[in-house]
Amino acid sequence: MAFTARRTFNSRRALAAATAVAAVAATTVFTTQFASAAETDVAAAQACTLETLPIPEGLFQSAKVTGMSRDGSVIAYQAEPFDYSDPETGLRHYPLLYAGGEVTEVPMPGEWQEIADVNSKGVGAGFAFVNDVPLPYVWRDGTLTRLLGGQGFAYGINESGDIVGQVYNKDTGVTHPTVWRAGTTNPVRLALPENAQWGAATAIANDGRIIGTITLEGDHSGDTKPYIWSSSGVGRMLPMPAGVSLADADAHPMEINGDWVSGTLHAPGVDAPGIRWNLAKGTVEMTGLGQSEETVAIGPDGTVVGHVWNAPTAAYQTGATVYELPGLIDAADNLNYDNAEAISADGTLIAGWAVSGYEGGREMHQAVTWTCA
Repeated sequence: MAFTARRTFNSRRALAAATAVAAVAATTVFTTQFASAAETDVAAAQACTLETLPIPEGLFQSAKVTGMSRDGSVIAYQAEPFDYSDPETGLRHYPLLYAGGEVTEVPMPGEWQEIADVNSKGVGAGFAFVNDVPLPYVWRDGTLTRLLGGQGFAYGINESGDIVGQVYNKDTGVTHPTVWRAGTTNPVRLALPENAQWGAATAIANDGRIIGTITLEGDHSGDTKPYIWSSSGVGRMLPMPAGVSLADADAHPMEINGDWVSGTLHAPGVDAPGIRWNLAKGTVEMTGLGQSEETVAIGPDGTVVGHVWNAPTAAYQTGATVYELPGLIDAADNLNYDNAEAISADGTLIAGWAVSGYEGGREMHQAVTWTCA
């Protein structure tokens, strides 16, 4: 079974409409709002200062932020090689942690290494491809340890140190959403609906609630559906905005922060794929952010960060207003896009990456932070 790293989960299969409707739990009544990018106001950033994060000298053209602790004290990012065709360095990434003005290198084996998330204690969850097999890891107290259970990924961590991800069972051919409790390396499978054949856990809240994706039998479109598990392990589907059929949706919840969940949604009639759910109020709405499978992160007040849909500019959105963040080059010269990857709990620090230029036909980007008033 092949895996694709970084929130672009493989073996996605849609579920039939009747099955999907029956699987939705009635514990929360959601109201829905459909908002396209055209209905979202775009404004200039409000006093946000851009700074770059340091990267080691050598064969590195770029760096990207991959995660940040909820208080903003620790940032996970990675240096990337200049030449991806180089057989020695081309597929290697070099994970880094930035805290208190100092950089810590995280030695990981293999290729495509990543610390996907980190907490304020500097404990990081991530993965690497070793001999073309993805393996989950935890970085704790200066030591890298493989998480048990088989091949898979670790995607998220909370302040307690609980880690979530996915593990592939080669005997059954099923990929299971998995949690590794704080201080342990033993996997605990999360329950799937009876008709589910695949699942992944993508993020875990401090109160133990977990979000992720599932696929059910009967449809092989490759789409995934949004799912949430309570702290006791009881699962239910997250709903779609008005006008979007769950059967036609490809949804990826990516972050949970308090009662807010954010991610992306691809479906007929949807322009900007950014989506956010409010679990306390029972609401779901589209935002003006998102691009492909890049992260749309969320703060505890519902502020989402990512980038302006169909534009090269990183951004954050509060309410219905999208605020553009400054870049390293003129937006007219940006052939790709900048992206905000994470936001601190108080909303003053945003971390991500920005395109810094082009050299020899190659795009260069830098890991950056935006400090906002």
